[in-house]
Amino acid sequence: MPAFVTRRTALGIAAAAAAVASLTACASDIRPLEDPSVVDPMRPYKGELKFDSYKSTGTYRSASATQKAENPPMPIPPQNMKSKTTSGMYAALGYWIASMNYLTVTGDNEPLKNIDLDGIYVEKMKAYVELYAKGEGWMYGTTTPLVAELTEETPQKVDDEQYRWKGIARSHKDAVLHYVPEDRDIRLAETSSDSSNDEITFVLEYRNDAWMVTVETKSSSTTSPGSSGGSDSGLNV
Repeated sequence: MPAFVTRRTALGIAAAAAAVASLTACASDIRPLEDPSVVDPMRPYKGELKFDSYKSTGTYRSASATQKAENPPMPIPPQNMKSKTTSGMYAALGYWIASMNYLTVTGDNEPLKNIDLDGIYVEKMKAYVELYAKGEGWMYGTTTPLVAELTEETPQKVDDEQYRWKGIARSHKDAVLHYVPEDRDIRLAETSSDSSNDEITFVLEYRNDAWMVTVETKSSSTTSPGSSGGSDSGLNV
């Protein structure tokens, strides 16, 4: 089986996982916060990440076992995504995951570049870009192969420029990758005996007036002898 279709990769797509696609991130209904660690009482953050900032790319036709999707809606940065507030962090997380999902169903990594400031996940996700470029396969069954939820209402403040937000990520139960060379369908949620949910920590760093998102898994946050320590900038993709 191709290395990039393992469940760890699927979960790695969004930091050992992450889907979602749905962040109710309209700036118009979010009040600015002076302290990023303060939760906006008008909006709950704990639970499934939601994202709702997309633009049409043409007439949409969903993917199937016989053809890839046509013109899936493209995620666009929410107005408040660069805001140094809790809602800004939430918007950045939603956009990051939506961009990862968009990449897996289209092979297009351009939206991801808007949030992946160091190109960490753009590099890790090259296998999907090449999959589509070579016509060797596509994702179908859902437009959100990666699903993530936050398990804390409030992000943990490390310092004025960095916050950590714990969550859970998993493959969507209906996500299927059709691999053309083998004429084979691979259901992502069934490619590993791992637990259905992976514990993750989103690391949000405010740099150059924008949020940068990286992800730690439970295993990646444990350093080994001789390692440099620090956060893992990605997953085992």
